[in-house]
Amino acid sequence: MSPNLAGSLTFTLAALLGAFSGVLIGPITTIYYDSGFLVSLKGFVGAIIGGLASYPLAAAGSLLVGLLESFSSFWASAFKEVIVFTLIIPVLLWRSLTAHHHDDEPE
Repeated sequence: MSPNLAGSLTFTLAALLGAFSGVLIGPITTIYYDSGFLVSLKGFVGAIIGGLASYPLAAAGSLLVGLLESFSSFWASAFKEVIVFTLIIPVLLWRSLTAHHHDDEPE
């Protein structure tokens, strides 16, 4: 099988699966303009925690965010979003302090 045919087949199957899932879920859910905002924002936090350089690390970071959200919803349900979004602050601080900074202009 050629790579072009494999890519086209994969894209077609993904589109059919997405359309079929949408048809099945459509009658039982109400969709608003901001329905996926929190989910995508938490996914972004997970990708930043895991690192954007590697897919497995980004998936591991997202799993860590999911586990943290599950445990925080059990212990402090009113603050579960706050806990998840506050998790990104120490990660970004640690990455900015350990990164090697270079001057913009060469000397």
